[in-house]
Amino acid sequence: MVMKNFAIILIVALLSLPFLSNAQQANTLYYMDRVFQSQTVNISEIPENKVQVGGLIVPIIGQLPPAFYFNYGNNSFNYNHIIHHGKGEMKDSLVIDLPLLMKKVHRNTCIRGEFRLDYLNLSVRTKKNSVITVNLSDRFMYGTTIPKSLFDFFLNGNKEYMLEGKSHDISRLSFGASAFHELGVGYTANIREKLSIGGRVKLLFGMADVSTKVTSLELNTDPEMYFITATADMQIRKSTGFFEYDGEGFSFGEGKQLLGDLSALGNVGLGLDLGASYKITDKIAVSMSVTDLGFINWLQNSQIASTKGEYTFEGVELGFKEGEDGKLSYGINSERYNAEHIMDTLVELFEMDIRDKSYMTWLPSNVFVGATYQFHEKLGFGVLYRGEIYRKTYNQALSLSVNSNLTHWLSLHASWSLINNTVMNLGLGMSVRAGFITWFVVTDDVIGLVFPQKAKTVNMRMGCNLTFGHKKKVLKTSTRL
Repeated sequence: MVMKNFAIILIVALLSLPFLSNAQQANTLYYMDRVFQSQTVNISEIPENKVQVGGLIVPIIGQLPPAFYFNYGNNSFNYNHIIHHGKGEMKDSLVIDLPLLMKKVHRNTCIRGEFRLDYLNLSVRTKKNSVITVNLSDRFMYGTTIPKSLFDFFLNGNKEYMLEGKSHDISRLSFGASAFHELGVGYTANIREKLSIGGRVKLLFGMADVSTKVTSLELNTDPEMYFITATADMQIRKSTGFFEYDGEGFSFGEGKQLLGDLSALGNVGLGLDLGASYKITDKIAVSMSVTDLGFINWLQNSQIASTKGEYTFEGVELGFKEGEDGKLSYGINSERYNAEHIMDTLVELFEMDIRDKSYMTWLPSNVFVGATYQFHEKLGFGVLYRGEIYRKTYNQALSLSVNSNLTHWLSLHASWSLINNTVMNLGLGMSVRAGFITWFVVTDDVIGLVFPQKAKTVNMRMGCNLTFGHKKKVLKTSTRL
């Protein structure tokens, strides 16, 4: 009966494969019950150790490099889909393969990334078998969605669309990048013998943000004059002192403005993590968690540039320029068309209304649903579904894993995942305990770390924890995820 129930879970998961695409990843970590950083994705997990301390606060041992997490994901193409070695006479040369790129580009290309630096991770288990956690971290998150029609516009031109009287609809275009401090306090408890629930409240302090809010955006080309007309209803928002618009033009700041962003505490937000785990039998358990339900109000150095209507672009000015060597060159005047000039031109062209105004952004939220089957006291199997909600997109991933607590000092984990529309994702994780020190490393795609030019996913998390109150006789692999 046990095997039958687990087989049903696997069949349902496998039938979901064709519908899965991109998501930010921490899938292998979800199963690492001896590493209390797994609570960042499943707050309902109760660590075996009574006290654990991690982050940069831990002495040099295990902190080179420091405790960190980074992730990059692209659901359409990798580097070798753009640049690779040619064939025949070009086999020894690198070629730019735009036709191959267009074959790989999806209707909406989603690129996501995150970097996280943990200063403090603290976990304390009480006498009532509940857990209190505290974390202090810096996080940088970015994401962009690029519609295929925009790739088509830049790579293949606009002739076909122009002759048919069609427009390039790029309304799905979006970009967002934000950095913030996070202070979280969590609590997890066993409500019943087989049920544990947890929650974490996170106070967020935004450092800097640049993002877009696009309602509609289309490009049309005049068949006679070849002028490009944009029909737009969109906003470009920023909260940073590094560049400003003073009503006449843009100006870029220096290092002190950037340091001011890093120490900003006026952009306040709130986040929430929730989770629950339930043991169906002694060998089967299920869990569900939601992370990063939250927002940030951007109040400091915040501006919103709004535009709505039709705007025509008639081209850039070309001409001759005399270089330092006295020779003439023909092309765009690089001194005139610098970054500040281009931004000023965009403001003028689109008749943007720029105001000092606050705004709010939502965090990319994640949903996890998983199940485990304990085949042996030292060997367990897991399945995990993950969905990410980010602006106008919902991205998904699926992982199957093997997890083993081999001894009281060593645990090994392996996973296979469908991520970013590819099945070539082999994840590996390991935790090693020496006395009161536990060192861990985990990735969802070890192939991506070795061959990043061929990967759509590259991520890694590592760190060192000081652990106290470990039960040496407990070898059994946890049935909770």
